[in-house]
Amino acid sequence: MEENGHTFSPRLGESGIQRRDQKLAEAALRVHERLRSSTAAAYLRTPDGSLSAAVVLDTVLSFVISPCMAEGDRRFVSALAHQSGELVCVGPDDWRRIVRETPSFVQHMPFSMRAASAPIRTARHRFGALTVRWMPDRRPSEEALDYMSSVAEEVSYSLEEMADQGVSMMAPGIPLFVPERGFGETSGVSVDEAGEELPAPRAGLRSAFLFQLEKVGMELTAADRVRDVVAATRAEVVRPFGGRSVMLCLVERGRLRVAGSSGISKGDLRRVDGLTLAEGTPEGDCTLRVQPLLFATSQELRAAYPGLGRYDDGRARAFLPLVSNGRAAGCCVLVFESLRTLEQEELAILMIMLGQVGQSLERARSREIDHAVIQGMQNALLPRGLPHLKEVETTARYLPATAGTEVGGDWYDVIRLSDDEIGMIIGDVEGHSADAVGIMGQLRSGVRAYAMEGHDPANVLARSNRLLSELESDLFATCCCMWLNLETGVATVASAGHRPPLLVDSQGHAASTRLRAGPPLGIDPEAAYLETELVIPAGGIAALYTDGLLDIRGEGPETSTVRLQRDIAAHTRENLEVLADRLIDLCGTRAQREDDIALLLMRYEGTQGPHGRVAHVSVQRHDVQRVRELRHHLRDLVSDWGLAPLVEDLQLLVSEVVTNALIHAHSEVDLRIREQAGRLRVDVRDSDPHPPIPAANLDLEEAGDDEAESGRGLVIVDAVASAWGSSPAGRGKTTWFELTVPEG
Repeated sequence: MEENGHTFSPRLGESGIQRRDQKLAEAALRVHERLRSSTAAAYLRTPDGSLSAAVVLDTVLSFVISPCMAEGDRRFVSALAHQSGELVCVGPDDWRRIVRETPSFVQHMPFSMRAASAPIRTARHRFGALTVRWMPDRRPSEEALDYMSSVAEEVSYSLEEMADQGVSMMAPGIPLFVPERGFGETSGVSVDEAGEELPAPRAGLRSAFLFQLEKVGMELTAADRVRDVVAATRAEVVRPFGGRSVMLCLVERGRLRVAGSSGISKGDLRRVDGLTLAEGTPEGDCTLRVQPLLFATSQELRAAYPGLGRYDDGRARAFLPLVSNGRAAGCCVLVFESLRTLEQEELAILMIMLGQVGQSLERARSREIDHAVIQGMQNALLPRGLPHLKEVETTARYLPATAGTEVGGDWYDVIRLSDDEIGMIIGDVEGHSADAVGIMGQLRSGVRAYAMEGHDPANVLARSNRLLSELESDLFATCCCMWLNLETGVATVASAGHRPPLLVDSQGHAASTRLRAGPPLGIDPEAAYLETELVIPAGGIAALYTDGLLDIRGEGPETSTVRLQRDIAAHTRENLEVLADRLIDLCGTRAQREDDIALLLMRYEGTQGPHGRVAHVSVQRHDVQRVRELRHHLRDLVSDWGLAPLVEDLQLLVSEVVTNALIHAHSEVDLRIREQAGRLRVDVRDSDPHPPIPAANLDLEEAGDDEAESGRGLVIVDAVASAWGSSPAGRGKTTWFELTVPEG
């Protein structure tokens, strides 16, 4: 069939619906060619009172049309024409107003544009509307608009005849896409009504855009963390458009916060993070106005925003709004590899992609915040520090799982039960969730309370088992309790489904620790637990741990347990902090940890002679003046111990590390000094898990430079101490150093 120069495929057939769609397709093609539009679509009504695209001309920009809208939604030109019964034409100013009122619309109209819509209706029927768009904006002549009205009126009467014959005039679920005929068939160049040359459509772009949309959708669907969203954005959004770097910002309490970035300088990140959300900056204007801002050079950017003070690398930049849940959620700063401008269809597909990025970024950020809150609660339930005792040396490690966004219920504790007895506890609540953390906190409190009442390990487990059963939780927990007599080295151990402690003597010989373990807590309210006595010789090490420490070794539990005990035996004389780091060192080589890791190490020193003296000092948070008094205390202490030659080095290093902890950790600081064979060891414990940044002799003007902060102070520690290090412990970290005692 041929009409007005347009030939349609026989596949349309002669059924009623196909004849209807054929008439609509003819109308869209005729108007498109006469008005030189970027898109053309015919809308029909739906049973639920909406207008939905029934026929769409498959142009390069057809993917940006509005697929449907409510009949009375006056934000859409198609709805306005359908309701008023008159041709409606709106320009760029109208679109900008609509986008600011409804930020999600920026994904469908990110650039300057004009649209016109003619009603498809007769005196007896209102069918829908015929709508075209020009991108970029072009003002059609009155004659062109009159032609559009006449085509719409013509197709209206054709549809009325079909409707009278019983043909449905309801929009289909999926519109019919009609191939574009091109602007001219006899010449490769077409011109508009003023004689200006128009660009020819570029074949193949639609498929490329759909392919890229599918890729970015798949990547973002799998992104759980902000860094995954950033990686997907750079790989599937930034690079395909010739970009080199990206910065994603979200609005938080009236400020822009950098959620993630790749390839952006630290200086620019610092200047943008925390920026007040107000007009007058490209980031603020882009977000508040919901408007893409494109600059081919940094000179163009500075001309638009004098005195900006950032982005001085000469590169092209695009500031694009991020929309999530129908609102402006932030902005994306895109840096291009070379100077270029975005084509209209490129900007359109880019905005659709960034709509997906905005949703994924907010979702990932929300999950990370929830995870941080729960993890903070979990860390708060761990002991802030371990007891300082001359008979034993203890240290602990806790590493949360990294494979998911949930947290687990691993815990440990060391309790001073009496003058000559301590209790060591390790536990693991099933699962990874906020519930697991809550159960862990209640169990830890219960176990500690029962232990402080004077119950032996078996009774503590029995009471804790009943406690968990009464909580009516579906979760169970494993737990191991070991009470150690500090005078004799005899340990009493009981286990509720937990692995027994690993024991190694001072010579590196492993000892058997077969326990008669009872069922996990929460399985059987009436379960009974048995005790086993073990003897830990002086210099021996006991290790209590959770299954996560075995999982990271990639072997079966039994094989991993044997290897773990061998690792302890091979380094039994090593500094306990170094040994703990060594045992969990494999964690750094595994990108994802499926389970939490808790490790509690204890070295039993036994009854000590003149060597092995211990001193303990606490410094209140922010009490930097206390450091001066501490120096005098250290001079008296080492003089009493006969170690006067170490006083100056000891004062220097203690001042450095303690001052740093007070400034950065914002917590009380515990200082333990222990005399060991041939060396003096100092442990400084605080509640900040981050590595130390010593602050002595800092120029205040450099306080914001992390590299400067960590450089000179660490050089002092490294140069003076015979050994030093820092490791996470409990809710914070332990920074330690050793000084060699001179012979004689």
